[in-house]
Amino acid sequence: MVTDTYDVEQPMENHAASISRITSDVLHEILLRLPISSLLRFLRTCHQWRDVILDPCFVMGHASRAPEHLLLFLPRVDASASHKTLTPGRVKLFDEKWSVSTWAASSMEHDDHLFASCNGLLCFYRKYTLKIVNPTTGQTLHLSKPDGKLFRDLYYLYSFGFHPATAEYKLIYFHHEPRQGRSSGQPFCFDSIQVYTLGEDRWREIRAPKESCLVNLGVVNVDGAMYWITEEEVTCCGVAVMRFDLKDETFMTLRPPQLKACEATNGPCEAPDRSYYITEVDKKVCLVTVPFNCSAPRWRRYNAEVSGRMDVWMLESPTEDRWFLKYNIDVPSSAPRFVPQPCFIRGEKILLHDREGAAFSRDLQGDGMQIEECSEVKLLNFRPHRYYETQSYLYKETLVPLDVYAGAAIVRAPHWPRAPPGY
Repeated sequence: MVTDTYDVEQPMENHAASISRITSDVLHEILLRLPISSLLRFLRTCHQWRDVILDPCFVMGHASRAPEHLLLFLPRVDASASHKTLTPGRVKLFDEKWSVSTWAASSMEHDDHLFASCNGLLCFYRKYTLKIVNPTTGQTLHLSKPDGKLFRDLYYLYSFGFHPATAEYKLIYFHHEPRQGRSSGQPFCFDSIQVYTLGEDRWREIRAPKESCLVNLGVVNVDGAMYWITEEEVTCCGVAVMRFDLKDETFMTLRPPQLKACEATNGPCEAPDRSYYITEVDKKVCLVTVPFNCSAPRWRRYNAEVSGRMDVWMLESPTEDRWFLKYNIDVPSSAPRFVPQPCFIRGEKILLHDREGAAFSRDLQGDGMQIEECSEVKLLNFRPHRYYETQSYLYKETLVPLDVYAGAAIVRAPHWPRAPPGY
């Protein structure tokens, strides 16, 4: 039987013509519902599809729908007397069902230290530069650090955030210099913060309203603002939460929730010592309180050891300093656990681990409910990485571009051959 070639080609031509008649608005709605892997293939389909996929409004719309993962960063372990070989840093991803996978981080080098995750962009601290990576697109941006001599330049003195109204990404450096008259082990003092907006040519200095800031206990970016813990003598238990608006670049001090032992007084109380950490749950700022552990002072960058009750207070209204108890979690003293910083709760589960490097997930039964005897599910063992150095962040795959910022004056080559002035 002979088939007429014209009869075969005509339906294909009609099908292609039908696709080409789809308006950009309709195509936008269709593509929004597809996974990121499909969008990466469709970038090569035609100019119309590519223009829609790379449109900034589409990129942010698709990012808002993208499933969120929990990312566990395990810093490298240098060779030592107890550990004979260098172990490079690793990244573990937990998907929506908490299945674990190892991220093949071709863009992560052995001396990279993760310090932030925002809209699919990962920020790494390096000796002379900062590196921002989009693992999905493979784009990378290397930036110089703030000018001037830096004392004890540490990865947790940097943070990164996004403001949805301005669509601007900003790096923040908490400028730290030693202060006379303060004993070793006290919280860092900051005269100012340095702010860099992606695409601009320089860092800018903004005066900080308070000197003592406990950014080593976590910094989170929620709804266009950065949050961290600071000392505040007039509040209950001597701490407060600092809010820095990324649009107006203004500061606001938030009073912490009032603990039961503090309800009878308006000033510092006689409540048992507790340690404080900042975190994010369901796109809300949360303050975490755990029993104070004398072996790990609250100003140290060690993960919180939970032995007893851990409370998670969610900020309901920043303008009114209104908090409510989201979770309280009891961990038996016979089996203490650690929580990585700054984000360790996702999808009604909490990520915990022990001193031996075993990581677990536990179910959280609901808002404000006490969890005393719930089963743990072992996820992995991350030895030889150290249990007190783990970090965890919320992460999603996006198409957020970095090449649009490549022309800024502070952008550097991937391997900067010399140290910047002041080092």
